[in-house]
Amino acid sequence: MSKVTFQGIDKDISPDEFKCKVEELFLTVNNDCSWLQRGDRVLLKPALNSPHPYPSTSDPVTLHIIADLLIQKGAEVIVGDQSGIGYVLQDASGKKYGSTITNFYKSGMSKGSKLKFIAFEDRKWDEGFYNFKTERTQSWEDGFFVTKWIQEVDHIISLPRLSTHAQSGVTLGFKNMVGVLREDSRIQFHANGPYASFIRKLAKGSLLKMEDDKRDSFFEKIVEISLTLHDKLRCTFFTGTKAQTTFGPDRHVSVGDQGLLPAHIISPETGLLIASSDQIAAEIGALSFLTYLYKQTPWQHKSLHKLMIWINGQAKELGKQSVVENPFIKHALSLGIGDPNISATYNDVPNDIQEFIQKMIVI
Repeated sequence: MSKVTFQGIDKDISPDEFKCKVEELFLTVNNDCSWLQRGDRVLLKPALNSPHPYPSTSDPVTLHIIADLLIQKGAEVIVGDQSGIGYVLQDASGKKYGSTITNFYKSGMSKGSKLKFIAFEDRKWDEGFYNFKTERTQSWEDGFFVTKWIQEVDHIISLPRLSTHAQSGVTLGFKNMVGVLREDSRIQFHANGPYASFIRKLAKGSLLKMEDDKRDSFFEKIVEISLTLHDKLRCTFFTGTKAQTTFGPDRHVSVGDQGLLPAHIISPETGLLIASSDQIAAEIGALSFLTYLYKQTPWQHKSLHKLMIWINGQAKELGKQSVVENPFIKHALSLGIGDPNISATYNDVPNDIQEFIQKMIVI
């Protein structure tokens, strides 16, 4: 049976109290980092898809607390990602525009620290990525290319965010792993998904080819990325003191070439830290809490989001399907990535939130 822990966080919590809660939960879920040897390399993988601040990207406070804790225990900590194609574009000829390092600073994730940050696109196209293909990556005919940093670290910690997503319905732990892909593979899975024409427009002028392989495997391709790092993934840790409950992945949706539709952001009176060493347990826990917050979102904010999901045709509106019917979780279960039988621990979680989540996670 897998375990997931929910730690309630009051809206007015002090920075010192918050730090204690993050450290306590991280150490508990990771068995006091029993897997860590002094000198080990640990990759922290945040969601840094854009230059927008938390919760459009991962919480910088949590990232730094966990990084500092691991450094104190003797780890060499690396923070790494590659932002989305709307902000960073690279092909075989080199970088076309944008910088994930720039987004690290603009989003506030750096917090003025000296953490070692790696932009995966800064390595050369052929030297910085390798092809991953196994009998379990059935959705990818020729496999896919991922950053070599996966091979070069000893452990990986995933630090996703809580957000809806116009294409995939939600962007949680499995979606967070898109950032390890080389741009051609990133383009490839988008070709199977909704709103592919928008991605094709962003890639215009590059050497990238966006061809639909007719496999209808948008969600499956995303989930199979996790197979590259499953053996090194020690923990998935969500900070849910804020959440984006409409649109996504970014802070806004562009309307043509001008005008913006802002995403709705909720800062609940009691937020949650959600953590598990089991990737599926963490995903189910996060999906459950995001669904709870979505139900608290005023209808006027949800109306356009509902329309986008309806046009999408592949994703479902939150609350319209059980957790095991969610396409990310469904495919991950078929691959045996985690355990669907979940034991949940609730610390300082209000009864109404606890009851809602518990009903969702019981499979």
